[in-house]
Amino acid sequence: MTRHPRTFIAMTGLLSAALLAACGGGGDSSEEAKNSSDCFNAGFYRKDTQIYVSQSSRLNDAPALASLVYHWVTSQTEENGINNIYINPAPNSGRTSLHYSIEGGALLYHGYNAFNIGSTSRQSLAPPRQSVIAMEPGQTTSQTIVQTDSFSNADGETKTVTTLAETRTYAGRETITTALGTVEACRFVSTVAASQEGQPGASRETQTTTWVAAAGPYRGLTLQEIAVTHQAGKTDTLVTETSQVNRFDLR
Repeated sequence: MTRHPRTFIAMTGLLSAALLAACGGGGDSSEEAKNSSDCFNAGFYRKDTQIYVSQSSRLNDAPALASLVYHWVTSQTEENGINNIYINPAPNSGRTSLHYSIEGGALLYHGYNAFNIGSTSRQSLAPPRQSVIAMEPGQTTSQTIVQTDSFSNADGETKTVTTLAETRTYAGRETITTALGTVEACRFVSTVAASQEGQPGASRETQTTTWVAAAGPYRGLTLQEIAVTHQAGKTDTLVTETSQVNRFDLR
C-alpha cells in the first residue's frame, strides 16, 4: 500500500505499497519461494474487501504522527480479459475512487477521480504504473510515466503534468520485526525521478524501500516503508510503519 504523490495515494498509505507487491499463495518448492508472488494477496482486490490499519509516520526528526489507513474495494469488473478494480481510500470519501487493474502478470495503477461539493480532482497516468507480480531476486523493472493531475471548480481548471522516471527492484526475502511481530517479508526498492512541466525547481528524486509480508495472517500487507527524497539541495526521510490491524476482511 506506494514513491507516489501523497494525495489519495497517501490515504491508502502502506496498503497502496502492499497493493503494488505481487499475487497468489506460496508454493512448496524453493524456486517458487524465491520470487515475490507470495507478497501479493489477491484478496486485496476482490469486491467488498475492507481493510483498516493504523500507521505511524515520522518525517526526519519530527514526532511520529498516527493515522488510519482505509482500503475498500467498491467495484470489480472483468472487461476483455482485464480485471478492473476500484478502491475507496478513505472512510468519508464515498465519491473518491482509485483505479487499478490486473493484467499480463502485473498490477497497474491508472489514477483516481475525486468528486467533492463544488470541485473535482483527477489523476491519470500514461502508461499506468506497473508492478510485476512474480519478480525474481535482483530483477528490476523500469518505466517512464506522464502523470497529469487536474483540479476543477467554479473558477476553472488547473493542471499539473509531471514526468516520472521509475525503477523497481525486488531485493529478495528477509525477516523484519515491527509492531505486528516478526515476519518473513519481501523487500522492494523503488526510485522515482519526478520532473514537473514548467517548474524545474520542483524536480525531485525519491528512493523508497518497502517491506511486504510474505507469510502469516496479513500476507500482502506492507509492514514498513522508508522514503528518502532529495529536492533543491534538501533531503527528507519519511518512515512509515503499520502499527495495528483494525480490520482485515478479505473476500
